[in-house]
Amino acid sequence: MSSFICSLASVQMFHAQTSSQEEADLAAYREPAGTRPATRTSTGSEKGDFDLANDYYENGALGQAMAAYRAFIKNYPSSPLASKAQYRVAEILELQGNLSKAFDAYQMLVTRYPDTPEFETATSQQILIANKYLQGRRMQIAGISILPGAERAQTMYEQILKNAPFSKNAAVTQFNLGLAHEKQANANEARRAYQTVLDNYANSTVADDALYQIAYLYMRTGLTGGSEDLSSLVLAKETFEDFLLQFPDSEKAAQARDNLKTIGDREAGDIMAIAQYYDWSKNYRAAVIYYNDVIRRQPGTADAETAKNRVQVLRSDFGDDALRVGAERAESGEKAAVRRRLQAQVESSALSDYSGPARRDLVPDELPIARPSRLRTNMRDVQPLPAVEPALPTE
Repeated sequence: MSSFICSLASVQMFHAQTSSQEEADLAAYREPAGTRPATRTSTGSEKGDFDLANDYYENGALGQAMAAYRAFIKNYPSSPLASKAQYRVAEILELQGNLSKAFDAYQMLVTRYPDTPEFETATSQQILIANKYLQGRRMQIAGISILPGAERAQTMYEQILKNAPFSKNAAVTQFNLGLAHEKQANANEARRAYQTVLDNYANSTVADDALYQIAYLYMRTGLTGGSEDLSSLVLAKETFEDFLLQFPDSEKAAQARDNLKTIGDREAGDIMAIAQYYDWSKNYRAAVIYYNDVIRRQPGTADAETAKNRVQVLRSDFGDDALRVGAERAESGEKAAVRRRLQAQVESSALSDYSGPARRDLVPDELPIARPSRLRTNMRDVQPLPAVEPALPTE
């Protein structure tokens, strides 16, 4: 217990100061010195009690206004003014700097009173609160800032999207949900969130940003060794290329082109390493394949020049035929002669005045004629064959 208290004390010392923006908000709405707030009690009427809470609010007595608005909601839950009172409760909590509780108060408003005229305004305020946590505001425990707010921002964005999946701010909220996942190093969840922007809000102003972030996440995975092959870099390259095709005028187009160059350099480096491994293991045919890939992908680079020189050395040492693969390997002289003879016979049979054998019987002289085996069609055909004994020796 003592160690926990000590740790709390050290954290409290570290996070003793609130943000400058919060200080400005509190200073702007703190009760002025020498001002006596309204001291009326409940009037016993719906309108009178709401006016009483408004008087407290307008005089800057935020604490008393909060209590009066909450009492009004409790006493008149079905009143048309109840939603306005709930909105004031959320607004006061936000002004006091208690953003997490303010978010929950706005959430209560849109849940209890979905037809309230303050619905869009409340949703917008929720987004602004979530953005503050995304930008680095920390969660508080017992008034002490301890936990990073990205996880809290994530839950906030998810709740906002559940409340209003097709509101005017839904696309931005969905994109920011991806950022929240990204800040928590949840790359797969972040990509899914960005893909949802493209799927559900393809015409939004953040569609280009979403596609760019998908490509960037693939690139970061590939460059940091998160994958054991080139698949992430290949996906990053393809996605950046799609981005430039779809959004050539985006402000991120220049950065996308720079990223493609970075990917190309890294990709060529990996291929060069593969080529050198095959070269070292004396699999020269495979080495030449990868050296040629480096030359094709990165013309004019130092790696391409090194690969070109090494290919020339290998060809000089082993010859072109030894380095060819598959069907590209040169034919032997005998096989080439058979092929040419067969081709000449086929071409001759195509002449209009040809009177030789049927084309199906044309085969090279060196090859046997393959005939299908005769099927056995009666019982005698399947009887055991008699033994063939060798002829007796003669004197």
